[in-house]
Amino acid sequence: MNKLIKNKFGLTLIEVVVALGVVTTGVISGLTLTTFNLTTAMSSATRLVAANLAREGIEVIRQKRDSNWLANAPWNQGIVEANKYRLTVYFNEASNQWTTVSQVVDIANCSDCQIYLNPATGVYSHNNIGTLPISYKRMIGLKEICWQAAVSAEVILAAGQKCADVNQPLVGYEVESLVTWTENSRAHSLSVVDRLYDWR
Repeated sequence: MNKLIKNKFGLTLIEVVVALGVVTTGVISGLTLTTFNLTTAMSSATRLVAANLAREGIEVIRQKRDSNWLANAPWNQGIVEANKYRLTVYFNEASNQWTTVSQVVDIANCSDCQIYLNPATGVYSHNNIGTLPISYKRMIGLKEICWQAAVSAEVILAAGQKCADVNQPLVGYEVESLVTWTENSRAHSLSVVDRLYDWR
């Protein structure tokens, strides 16, 4: 009879505390995992945009080279001005063409490198008309690739150096498309590098 009476008292205080601890741990773990997943997803989306902007910079230079070939023009015409090796690229919707603009400062001090977002179309560009500034900046750097006939090998010069200065023919460019951005008060950068040659 005493055994039946004891079982009617229900949970003790210790059992309630243990049960609440288990439930609280489960809820906190779930919230932490959800927060981590959301942060990772946002960071991945931001990095994907940066990667696409960097790839676009490389493709613009490649497109200009290929267009020059098709037009029987010098292969590097319109890519870079004399003695300049840093540039930004702009798309002109009226003429349906990309143009390059040489820059004299690095990306940190380059106001022309700012990327803007057109909220109506979702298009990213350097055009600040009817668009919103975002944290991305993009600059394209060029290094000349010379051909050393004496050793049958190519050499990549430092930024700003010219093949003509070392009496060697220019055969290509090493193109670096650099994108920087800020996320959660931290600076990030992503770079895509490719080599484009005067070889069809």
